[in-house]
Formats: sequence, structure tokens, C-alpha cells
Amino acid sequence: MSADKNNTAIEAELEAMEATEREEMGAATAEEDEEESLILTLGKPYKFEGQTYTEVDLSALEDTSAADLTAVNKIISRKGVVTPMPEMTMDFCIYMAARVSKLPVEFFLGLHSRDTIKLKNVVTGFLYGGDGED
Repeated sequence: MSADKNNTAIEAELEAMEATEREEMGAATAEEDEEESLILTLGKPYKFEGQTYTEVDLSALEDTSAADLTAVNKIISRKGVVTPMPEMTMDFCIYMAARVSKLPVEFFLGLHSRDTIKLKNVVTGFLYGGDGED
């Protein structure tokens, strides 16, 4: 009889471990999806020209080309930004976001500082994020 109790306890423990593992995998998948998301979720609602925004869709980054990168680089160069890695500058990320979202640059210049850092992370994360292709 004690062997049956041991087996039941072991089975219950295994089930609990499997449930925990499934939860952890689900949380990791949700975090990965959030990291890979090209939707900029704003920390608090942002009003611009009479409209309230809670997020900005930057998914058109997927459709950008070298021509887009060059065009944005030219814009920030004309502004006097000189850097060996222009894509890492706030200006570059703002102009790239404006280009792909079809929102004016002024929209992004008015963002809260925390949201601006999130924006930079989304743009640079996309540009430098590997998808396994080398």
C-alpha cells in the first residue's frame, strides 16, 4: 500500500512540474512576442492634434529597404548629426518611425521621454534583431 501512495505522490509531483513548465514556456513565449512586436505601446495616453494615441504601429519597418535607411540618414546628416552609427541615434529612430508610421516627426518629438526610449528600442531592436539569417 505504501508503494501506491509513493506512486501517487510521484505522479502528482510530476504533474505539478509539468504544469509549472507549461506556465514558464507560455510566459517566455509572451515575452518573446512582446519583444518582437513592432507596436509601440505608450506608457500613458498621448494627445496629438486632437487625437489620443495609446500605441503606434511600426510594423511597416518590415517593408523598409536600404533606400529608406539612406533617406533617413541624409535627413539627420542635414540636421548636423554626425556619428559612425546613425541608426543608434534618437534622431534616426524618430525619423524612421515617422517614415513608417505616416505620422509627422512632431508627433514623435512630443512623446514622453520613456516612450521615446521605447521607440528607440523598437527601431534598433528591429534593425539589429537577428532572424537566423546570416
